[in-house]
Amino acid sequence: MKELKGETITVSKLFSEDFFFKVPEYQRPFSWEDDNFLDLVNDLSEADRSQEYFLGTIVLQEKDNNNYDIVDGQQRLTALSILLACIRDKLSKDDFKKRVQEKLLQSENVLDGIPAKTRLEVKDRKIYSELIITDGGTISVKSEKGLPEPEWRYVRAINLFKEKLANFNEIELEQLVQFISRKCVLIYLSTSTFDDAFRLFTIVNDRGKQLRRIDILKSVNISPDVVKSETVRSRIAQQWEEMEKDVGEDVFESIFHLIRLIIVKDKPQGDLLKEFEERIFKRNIIAKGDRFVDLVSDYVGLYKMIFEDRDVSFDSDIKLNKFKSLMYVMNSEFKASEWKSCILFFAKKFELNNIYEFVLAVEKVYLAQWVKGLRKDERFSEYADILRLIDVTSNARSVIDNIKFDGSVITSACDNKNFYGAGYAKYFLLRLELLASEHDASVDFTAKSIEHVLPQSPQVGSDWEGWNRLGDVNEYVNTVGNLVLLSKGKNSSARNFNFDVKKTKYLGPRVSSYPRSVEVLQYSEWSRTVIDQRTSEVKAKILQDI
Repeated sequence: MKELKGETITVSKLFSEDFFFKVPEYQRPFSWEDDNFLDLVNDLSEADRSQEYFLGTIVLQEKDNNNYDIVDGQQRLTALSILLACIRDKLSKDDFKKRVQEKLLQSENVLDGIPAKTRLEVKDRKIYSELIITDGGTISVKSEKGLPEPEWRYVRAINLFKEKLANFNEIELEQLVQFISRKCVLIYLSTSTFDDAFRLFTIVNDRGKQLRRIDILKSVNISPDVVKSETVRSRIAQQWEEMEKDVGEDVFESIFHLIRLIIVKDKPQGDLLKEFEERIFKRNIIAKGDRFVDLVSDYVGLYKMIFEDRDVSFDSDIKLNKFKSLMYVMNSEFKASEWKSCILFFAKKFELNNIYEFVLAVEKVYLAQWVKGLRKDERFSEYADILRLIDVTSNARSVIDNIKFDGSVITSACDNKNFYGAGYAKYFLLRLELLASEHDASVDFTAKSIEHVLPQSPQVGSDWEGWNRLGDVNEYVNTVGNLVLLSKGKNSSARNFNFDVKKTKYLGPRVSSYPRSVEVLQYSEWSRTVIDQRTSEVKAKILQDI
């Protein structure tokens, strides 16, 4: 590791002429929550003033002339700066106010040619300058309402800090800021290269938001070496942040894994950053910079349209309703996500033509994998085959016609005597509900539980005994023909009711939104013959297109 520096230093030293900090473009916006702000101000206010207080570790990349990029710790340093500004504006003595202000802004020195310069250069320069750098900036009351993300967080921090400091008198404020300056310490680690700084980051803890692999991807795609124009770099950075805000942090990161599979068409051999650096960028499969970010933007838009809004144009409302209902159930119940790569790639290449038919084919591929219990590597292999098929095929319909899946394992799964205990049971039952629906409107089926119509332990002397040999019940009580979905949680006291009572007081009201489950109400008795017949019907229709 080149030129590693590390030291425990006070806030006084950290906010001095020896350090000027910049939040680089790859970092996420300021995003601390109320709990973070309150923890900071409460801890500092209530700490033992005779002891040092540890504020954490920051990781820096040294640039030049005491300038540092913050690799880890921007949330904490930004919040600390806001707190100092609030104390500054509440202090009365000019000397104290001036010294606090110097921790936020280096004063101009015309004699020695030293310009005015902020200690911390954040991404949200306008509001930071207005509220934090400007003496008196925190005094005026500013409403959080209507401010964009993350500007309202600055105002929120100020309001919370001011509320905590409201009852401090002048002496208490002076003592607090002296304690922060002299006794509050941080460990700073710095190195001259970004790679080394990031490696340092991965081995230290952070009280704030941690840097992720996609943050590094952002940095390499807006590096001056890649994008020469500062205007273009700023546009790309803003585009990146807007995409993440649009779909949320977790979904945004997941989309990169999907894009990786689309491009590489193979299982991963390293972490996400290494995959893009070594297997995509280094091989010139796609160029870094605005071309790559535009590709990400395309897939983020498709992801939101297909999987979140489920708002795709079709030639009929019924088809749209079917798509929405099916996609909701797939999103809710499919635990793995590689299948989404195939749908995104297909949608992008064929401009959403035949997308519903393709989704139906991919769904069956997933079901066959689920029933067979395929390992992750095996799933990757099958999806890679589909991605390569899309890549080399010029016609959307031809892709669909050439997708292979083992339908026999899906139908055979319906014969499982312990269908109730299978991981795929709920999805199969939801799919049957969709097959029984009219689709005059989209429905978001969310089953809370699976119910046995014939109880698992029917009582002697009940209607159940009249229709079934209790000694044989275990052979078919857990089969698919005896199972229905409930929209509410199970009522354990009702599961052994006689059939008529169960239908009127338990099953009827609770399964009314599920068309297949409602069919139970039409039966006058519930015997093994009925259950076996329903199981056969499920087996015959489970592979039908919704």
